[in-house]
Amino acid sequence: MVALLIVFIAVIVLVAVANRINVAYPIVLVLGGMALGYIPHIPTLQLQPDLVLVVFLPPLLYWESVTAPTSEFRSGALGIFQLAFGLVIATTLVVAAVAHAVVPGMPWAVALVLGAIVSSTDEVAFSAIADRLSVPRHVIGLLQGESLINDATSLVLYGVAIAAVVGATFSLAHAAGALALSVTEAIAIGLAAGGFAVLAWRSIKDDTLQGAISIVIPFVAYLPAYYIGASGVLSTVVAGLFVNRYTPTVLLPRSRELVTGFWVTVVFLLNAFIFDEVGIRFHSIVVGLARYPLAHLLWYGLAVSLACIVVRLVWTFGQALLPQARDERDWSHVGVIAWTGMRGGVSLAAAIAIPLSTSVGPFPERDLVIFITFCVLLATLVGQGGTLPYVIRALRVKDDGANEQEERKALATTAKAALKQIDELQRESSVPAPMLDALRLRFRARWAEFGSDEDTGKAARTTALYRKTECDLLETQRRALIALRNDGKIDNTVMRRVQRLLDLEVTSIQLLGATGQSSLDD
Repeated sequence: MVALLIVFIAVIVLVAVANRINVAYPIVLVLGGMALGYIPHIPTLQLQPDLVLVVFLPPLLYWESVTAPTSEFRSGALGIFQLAFGLVIATTLVVAAVAHAVVPGMPWAVALVLGAIVSSTDEVAFSAIADRLSVPRHVIGLLQGESLINDATSLVLYGVAIAAVVGATFSLAHAAGALALSVTEAIAIGLAAGGFAVLAWRSIKDDTLQGAISIVIPFVAYLPAYYIGASGVLSTVVAGLFVNRYTPTVLLPRSRELVTGFWVTVVFLLNAFIFDEVGIRFHSIVVGLARYPLAHLLWYGLAVSLACIVVRLVWTFGQALLPQARDERDWSHVGVIAWTGMRGGVSLAAAIAIPLSTSVGPFPERDLVIFITFCVLLATLVGQGGTLPYVIRALRVKDDGANEQEERKALATTAKAALKQIDELQRESSVPAPMLDALRLRFRARWAEFGSDEDTGKAARTTALYRKTECDLLETQRRALIALRNDGKIDNTVMRRVQRLLDLEVTSIQLLGATGQSSLDD
């Protein structure tokens, strides 16, 4: 319990530091965790290896898939496929060859375990860095799609290699067949889990229960696949992508609000926990490798890290040379994709989940595999992730503004639909005219700001002032509300309900303001 408390306190402090110095938090968490690990007698958590994969991965993968830019997945399907399958297999084989060559006595099966562990990239690590950068949405979509699917490929290869180490035999034909079967079973289970969730949401119209269903779904998708030997990762991703299509219609508005707040917090804590905890474990891992000279350990880590980086560079630029990529090729974007190979939570979880023993004794070189995985994480997350802003600036990559353009289109279209409905209500005389006039004024202002009229910029400046004034008035109301509670004139429960109403109004104003600001910047 003390160890868990230390980790979460460290997460809060280190992420606050990362925000203050404007550095992506996974980088600071790993480095801070390493520093904490060298504090004498600091308690560490003793996590069961299987628990890491079963508890941590499903929620992380589910939320990533639910919030993914699915339209970019469709347009970039070929590139995603080549990275998520071809690159993972190539990285696994090259890393295995390098590890077998540079580490004396490392068996091929163990080298393949290492190759599978470090072959997949981490979407969460990339997103934490990309949120601070101006990157086109189609590039982000390609990288997110790759990382969501490549986890399935790498973990299937990981399972086959683990089986070879613990006693089973390894064959390429068996690995290919296992991958094909795993993918098929995972897709079927994921679709079934997603269908179950949608039916449950349609049948149950209760805010709390709908939120509970959302929490259960990742494990409903992951665990059956995991226990039959299929890809629990892919099953979870498929379920998330499936329900993503239906949540706008089957979830109640209040449920969406609760679910989003829950998942944002939980996914952040789980991901941060992994980075910080493994950083803390680094010292004990190094101590367990005392039989190796330090120079040899650094050489092993450097060789495998370079293999991962070089394979991705060669593969990505080679992929861009293919005829089918000629029409949409932008070498600056290719450079960003090639340099964005950060490893993170999935690789760390897979390394920790290596069995402690086999049928004939301890798992060979387990601590060394974890150490090399950590070196790859440092090289890619800190090295590549830390230098990515400079690479983006050097390549002059800019945000394509796709999100802002589509947000403006959506707001203008919905405002126009509302105005049309107001006119219909006026013809029916079913709503008092003064009420319709007030509503018409509101939606005309939104159409003027986000529509295609020439005076959009002027409308944006006017509504920006309106929103600022409205926020000031909401703050005044908030202070008056708190004063009522403090004076004992209203109960705390009443204050919280009214305060939530004010908070939702502020959130709405801020979201509209973030989109409208683009007109002022033009």
